[in-house]
Amino acid sequence: MSGISVQSLVVSLVIVAAGCLGAYLLFRAIQWLSRRADRGRYQIDGMLLRIFGPPISVLVGFGSVTYALYRLPQVREQFSQWDGAQRALFVLTGTWILASLVKNLIREYGLPLASRTDTDVDERVVRLLDLTAIYVIWIGGVLIALRELGIEVTAFLASLGIAGLAVALAAKTILSNVLAGVTLTADRNFRVGDRIEVGDYIGDVLAINLHKTVIRTRSNEIVMIPNDVLGTEIIVNHMLPEHKTRIELTIGVAYGTNLDRATSLLHDILRGTDRILQTPAPEVNVASLGDHAVVLQVLLWIDAPRGKRAVRDDVYRRALSRFAEAGIDIPFPQRVVRITEGAGPVDAP
Repeated sequence: MSGISVQSLVVSLVIVAAGCLGAYLLFRAIQWLSRRADRGRYQIDGMLLRIFGPPISVLVGFGSVTYALYRLPQVREQFSQWDGAQRALFVLTGTWILASLVKNLIREYGLPLASRTDTDVDERVVRLLDLTAIYVIWIGGVLIALRELGIEVTAFLASLGIAGLAVALAAKTILSNVLAGVTLTADRNFRVGDRIEVGDYIGDVLAINLHKTVIRTRSNEIVMIPNDVLGTEIIVNHMLPEHKTRIELTIGVAYGTNLDRATSLLHDILRGTDRILQTPAPEVNVASLGDHAVVLQVLLWIDAPRGKRAVRDDVYRRALSRFAEAGIDIPFPQRVVRITEGAGPVDAP
């Protein structure tokens, strides 16, 4: 590209510098205006400025660079040697601007709107839409640019379709997990923070990702369960329909015990524990007449499913102490061994 005069080159460089500086100043000005608009009555103004600001700034900078280059005859001659190069460059630039515009539009409008819902399924769908839209726009822009350069894209599209089918077949399990994850996220009966029971695992849900659900067990272990497994398993949610949950205890007392007295002592114990709710009221019933004891069933409610063992331990300890003070025996199984002449020992209950 010899033959370019120093004056023309300097003027072009000045145009490029001025255009880039103007684009930067325009971008900063739009940012300042958007912050001012956010504090105003209509926040939509700030949102629109943030959406359209970056693409407009890039367009100003690109326009200045394009004008500075094409005002030089030697540069125009170089581009004329590549048929469609100018159009391909414009297509790629327009693709970048359009992708930025769509990305800003989804993030500024879609994500805040999705965050107002009860579940995070809308946010995941918006992020997936954001990623998909960007890829689709860029693929379309590249294909159009290749066509402008005279490159045949039909074979490329056929190869892309075959590759997409192969990837879909190979990623069948991943896609199944993703679809199950979207379904679980949309289900109001299954939320982050709930205590659930799945198979042999009981724990708190830490996260519902696109392909797996993470729970923390009562042993402080992290268990990652594929979403398609959760889609076919029976899930017990200990937090629904409400946090309070029931505990069932059994206490045996000796035959001949004053059951009314034992029941009264148990009710006193249940009223003296903070975690135990009085509405619904605790119940003490005769569950069965065992071989060695009258089995009392204690039904009580606590405010949350966590801490059942601590409540159970406290009630049993208090019952042992109070029954011992009241002289109420808690019997244990006994065997009587009878030895008869000419025969071995015989066990009798």
